Amino acid sequence: MAKFNLVKGFKDPDTRPRFIIWTGVVVLLLAVVVVVALGVTSTKWFCAKGCHKVQDDSIIAYQKSTHSEISCMACHMPVNANPIVFVLHKMKALGELYLTVTDKFELPLNPHSHLSLSEEMESDKCTQCHNLKNREVTPSKGIIISHEKHEEAKPVAAAEVEYWNEIQCTWCHNRIAHNEEGWDLTLKNPDGEESHKHENYMTMDACFRCHTLTDTSISMYKAPGACGKCHPKDFKLKPESHEATSFYPEGHADMAKEMKSEAASALAEFEKRESEAESDKEKAPLPPVEAVFYCTTCHVEATFCTRCHGMDMPHSTEFKEKKHPEVAKTKMDKCDLCHNVKKTGYTFCNNCHHGAKSNWTFDAKTPWVNQHAKAVTKNGVKGCIGACHKDTTFCLNCHKKLTAPPSSHKAGDFLRKYGADLGVHAANFKAQPEGCEICHGAKMPNGNAFCKACHKYEVPHPDTFKKNHLASGLKDKAKCQYCHNYKEVCSNCHHKGASATVSWLSTHGGIVNKQGGAACFEACHDKGNDCVKCHTARKVLPASHKAGNWTRDKNSKTTAVHASTYQKAAEACAYCHGKNEPNTNTFCKACHKLEMPHPSGFGPADPANPVKGQGGTHSKLLTEKKVAEATCLNCHAASACNECHHKYTAAKPWVNAHPDTVKKSGSAECFKCHEETYCSYCHVREAQKYIKR
Repeated sequence: MAKFNLVKGFKDPDTRPRFIIWTGVVVLLLAVVVVVALGVTSTKWFCAKGCHKVQDDSIIAYQKSTHSEISCMACHMPVNANPIVFVLHKMKALGELYLTVTDKFELPLNPHSHLSLSEEMESDKCTQCHNLKNREVTPSKGIIISHEKHEEAKPVAAAEVEYWNEIQCTWCHNRIAHNEEGWDLTLKNPDGEESHKHENYMTMDACFRCHTLTDTSISMYKAPGACGKCHPKDFKLKPESHEATSFYPEGHADMAKEMKSEAASALAEFEKRESEAESDKEKAPLPPVEAVFYCTTCHVEATFCTRCHGMDMPHSTEFKEKKHPEVAKTKMDKCDLCHNVKKTGYTFCNNCHHGAKSNWTFDAKTPWVNQHAKAVTKNGVKGCIGACHKDTTFCLNCHKKLTAPPSSHKAGDFLRKYGADLGVHAANFKAQPEGCEICHGAKMPNGNAFCKACHKYEVPHPDTFKKNHLASGLKDKAKCQYCHNYKEVCSNCHHKGASATVSWLSTHGGIVNKQGGAACFEACHDKGNDCVKCHTARKVLPASHKAGNWTRDKNSKTTAVHASTYQKAAEACAYCHGKNEPNTNTFCKACHKLEMPHPSGFGPADPANPVKGQGGTHSKLLTEKKVAEATCLNCHAASACNECHHKYTAAKPWVNAHPDTVKKSGSAECFKCHEETYCSYCHVREAQKYIKR
């Protein structure tokens, strides 16, 4: 295969013409391609469908503007640019195409309108079409505008910003070719966040990036900001927001506070960005609109606000925490303008001083004088003293002036409470001793004359007093009862289980029965004597003795209560009835007659199957008449015999019930005890009575 050698081809006379022709053709073709490419990429179609397709909101805004019939290149290409600049611009634009393909584009396009503030948007791009010398300018109604003065304007610090030697048209008309008014954006950023509309520099706060009412403008252009410079005399200066009924006083304060905070934040961010710029050309010629405090476009803060408020606004931290009490003393009418202090009964002041500061929720419907007692009771006087009131002298002077004791003192149980608890005053003192000291003096309670006048003894009582109080208590009960004013105060401690509302005499019986008497004799009482002396003197029986089944239980299957009580607490019975066991104790024997409980063998060996002659000791005693039946009936019911001998529960007498029993079970069971002739004793006698009739 032949090699292509351009140099050799041009040197060889035979091939030179051919090489010159083909080289010309290639160059011509390349020129055609470049020209066509440059032409195509300069069309509105390519900008909209190629580079900025993903930023379609910007294309829609362009189509809705008055510049929609003008080529994009007319504004975005330097005026009268030479081919080299033209090509370099195209090469730079390849970056936009790269961002589009890689999904790294930004929404909205030119988000902070930085392009309108850059050198790329010089005014000659506008004046190539708009000749202000012969063009009739039609500003919005109520606006006075001089384009000539804006053309001539220079920054105050011109020496420092020589490259910003003019005010560009786009510094004000930033959205003239991309109108975003009257329609909603539709796109989202690649990260999913909503896009947003651009700032419109044709607003009054945008004008105040340059204009100012004072010489303290945040801009290097100190343009005049008086109303008459830009508005005719018949122009309505007051914004619609100021006409709302809620605007003054609350509304304007909230709006001013919010806007000032936002402006300060935006200005701080702007100044930080400017300080980090590596060169002057990277700095912005104007601050952002957000850094303009909207209120200062009409009002000079240092004079207008202060003239009305009478103080710096908004209040500084130092003012809130330290200085405002003095201001309130002399300028309460100024405070009232915003806070409605007098009209609301000083609710604004109370919400803080008698609310948040004292850890209390202030109720605006109730005067503080009626609330403060509960607040002080809950939180103490520490929230009052030091915060507003110098010392407790304020409290004392007020109470003396009103001749009113604290509401807590009016409670019926304030001094003393009937029952185990101390009076309310004692609990209050424990919780907040400093509150009591306001009126009654320091060194409470034992070093205080007011307390000692009532207490007499050291309070709270020391451990030594509690151990040795018996002598003082018996000697002068009145001193004890001054605080402990219920009869059972001693029982509360000495008698475990005592009640403050029911006398110990009424309750001790059941408690002793339940707990036994050991605790009584270990602590205070003489075993065996105190109980008997008291019961004898009062001629009373223990409550348990009054039960119907105390001595005997008619149900022979259960034991009488006195027996079960003896089994549980035999020593309690001995207090009155003497010591020793039941069988050796005279009191028990006088009633029982027999050994108790009955010894083994006293009854039949097998009660379920009684056999004649095997009834045990009780049968022998009854047969020999050594024990009368009445002795048995002293404890047992008459039916007790039948339950064993006749296997019968006494619903009716046995004489009436036994015929049915014999018919059912036969007579064999009867003859285990009775002779076979035993039946005839009754039946024959009854038959003889019948014959006689």
